[in-house]
Amino acid sequence: MTATPLEGLIEAMAGAVVEAQARIEQAQVAHLSDYFDENNRPKSVVIRMPSMQSGSSDDDEDLYRAPLLPLVPTTSLRIKDVEICFDAELGAFFEDKDKDKDGDGIPDIEQGRWGFLSKARKRSVALDTEARRSDCAKNTVHVKLRVEGVEPTDGVARLTNHLAMTQGVFQTFRPGD
Repeated sequence: MTATPLEGLIEAMAGAVVEAQARIEQAQVAHLSDYFDENNRPKSVVIRMPSMQSGSSDDDEDLYRAPLLPLVPTTSLRIKDVEICFDAELGAFFEDKDKDKDGDGIPDIEQGRWGFLSKARKRSVALDTEARRSDCAKNTVHVKLRVEGVEPTDGVARLTNHLAMTQGVFQTFRPGD
């Protein structure tokens, strides 16, 4: 039997979820950079529209500049919940003293910033993650991960608002000019 402490397995799974969320956030920041040029200026599109200026003729056109970022939805993703199912056999109970290096019953970790470190011996249970089940393959783990769209952060909302306020007509084009 290959014994794995239950806490270690749960910590590893929780760490994987945290890492997955970090990667989602990194991808979203990288995507945000697509809306800026190499000098960090907002990319924009110039649109030719019939002029609405006073005194303009029917053929006059306004050149309207619109930054791209406010034109697209900026919904972000985050992990909503995770469901992890696996089959394992319970193994023997053991205490921390059975696995620490110096035998004093205290796990080999540094004391936390706030000074909390329990000196009590903790009981753990070992799991056999290689246990065979008739209804599933060896070492089968079922993971269900759901993501949800969330509103943009305050910073992205402010940036988008500011860029939207900078858009507008910057030149009127008259035929023959």
